[in-house]
Amino acid sequence: MQDTPDTLLKEIQNGSDESFSLLAKQYAPLVAGMVSSFHASGGGARDELLQEAKSALLKAALTYDSSQKAVSFGLYAKICIRNALISHRRKVLRRIRQDIPKEKSWKGSGAQRGMPRTENGEQTIERIAVLLSPYERRVLRAYMSGKKAPEIARELGKDPKSVYNALFRIREKGKQLEQPEKKD
Repeated sequence: MQDTPDTLLKEIQNGSDESFSLLAKQYAPLVAGMVSSFHASGGGARDELLQEAKSALLKAALTYDSSQKAVSFGLYAKICIRNALISHRRKVLRRIRQDIPKEKSWKGSGAQRGMPRTENGEQTIERIAVLLSPYERRVLRAYMSGKKAPEIARELGKDPKSVYNALFRIREKGKQLEQPEKKD
């Protein structure tokens, strides 16, 4: 079996899993770079992004028309992967928006004391929520609705210390978003 892109693509389109593995190895640097970029910009969990990117690469291999010469497979694959990652980021942000009450912001009542203060609170909530675990998002949602840590702990069936720790982690992640990136 030859490892030329056209040969691999024909074999993939005929159902060869081995050929896709070889193609995936060839495009691993592209996939890794795009996943890192989207992960760093709050596009979701790295594992989920990697899965989306690999699925997009497979779809690109299955749908690429090698008889046309206007667009190379590499460019076609890059576009497909980028579009899939953008769609995934939008889905993550939609899910986050549904999880967090819209009437609350980082500024405001005493329930939010100690939380990050920014110009646009709703955008900060969206950006930080991508970084949070599902448990931290539940704690944040309850906290933003005005509940105190002991009440949240009872509601979630957790120790109050666990809730306090989650709030601390949320604050730290929020502070990281406020700080400008440090250049070495």
